[in-house]
Amino acid sequence: MKHSVVCSALLILTALLMAACSQAASTQGPSTWIDEPLDGAQLPLGPQELMAHASDADGVANLEFRVNGALLVRSPAGGGVLGDATVGWDPSAPGVYTITATATDSRGNTGPDATAVVTVGEAEASPTPWSTEEIVSQETPSQPPSSPIPSGTRMPPTPTPPFPTATPRPPTPTPPFPTAGPRSPTATPQPPPRRPEIAYFEANPSSINAGGCSTIRWGVDYAAAIYLDGEGVYDHDEWQVCPPTTTTYTLFATSGGGEDTRSVEVTVIQAPTPTSIPTSTPMEDNAPPSISNISLSANTISTFAGCSNPPSTTTITARVRDESGVWAVIASLQLAGSPAGTVVMGQSAPDVYQAELGPFTQIGDLVVAIMAQDYHANTAEAVRTVAVSGMCIE
Repeated sequence: MKHSVVCSALLILTALLMAACSQAASTQGPSTWIDEPLDGAQLPLGPQELMAHASDADGVANLEFRVNGALLVRSPAGGGVLGDATVGWDPSAPGVYTITATATDSRGNTGPDATAVVTVGEAEASPTPWSTEEIVSQETPSQPPSSPIPSGTRMPPTPTPPFPTATPRPPTPTPPFPTAGPRSPTATPQPPPRRPEIAYFEANPSSINAGGCSTIRWGVDYAAAIYLDGEGVYDHDEWQVCPPTTTTYTLFATSGGGEDTRSVEVTVIQAPTPTSIPTSTPMEDNAPPSISNISLSANTISTFAGCSNPPSTTTITARVRDESGVWAVIASLQLAGSPAGTVVMGQSAPDVYQAELGPFTQIGDLVVAIMAQDYHANTAEAVRTVAVSGMCIE
């Protein structure tokens, strides 16, 4: 483990040096490496964590993890020059698995794959046949001892009997080698299926003006199937929704271990209904409305939905007054020199109007022209500028 952490640290430093040396935008996509598990690792059967890093001068938008070619997770990587993601993986059976990590930068360029081949579970040992060795011994008969001859007595020569011949013994039958019988396979206990867990399910922004859009993001672990309002979706993804009225969205996850569900609501602020002035009391009014106290909750916003530093949206607020009454306050948007739509500013307090701007997908200066009109068609206009950046520093 300590060795893998040291290797990961060296790889991260190398990626940062390469990103700092690159001044032009790359079209080859991010460089990606897998921190855990390492190539050739032996893993126990059970839930695992997959961790990968990627680097790119244009910012790493997301990381995709695949197991044996099948998509497991697509996870946001933060959008910085160095991105990372850690996801869960629960292999269903022992075996050899190929884990692939691929990164995409903020310009949509996809880099080369990073691959790690791992073994899950223990390999079954092959039975070893027994071996025996037979030692066959053969007895050799010894000669009988000679009788002692008393000294001083002449004796006729005693004929020497012939040496007895050893009777050959029949060979001892060799017992057959024991044959190793087939070993019964050991059943690997399978862990019970886990209940799916919805880690997060959120809408950003949760309140929009009529005609605007919001981004719904979610992350789900240990699920066999996931549905957003009845439609099948990935376990980690995001959608952009533009409901005409206030709408509740429901995420449902299921597996063999149970179910989990979560809901979010996107509130739609409708434009105020104009109130007509009674004709019985005509007024003479040639003065346009006054626009003052214009403020922004953030002077710089990011193109990344859900980014908090800088935020992906800003709220513009203005004080608008008129003697005959304010009929409507509208913000006309122009981003990087091109029209970006209009937003109706709703009344949040007496003489106070506001609207939420963003998120946007293009960087540049956002020019906001606030136009106010009274009931006698007199108009006034004020302009503010917001910087839209492609960075998200978490």
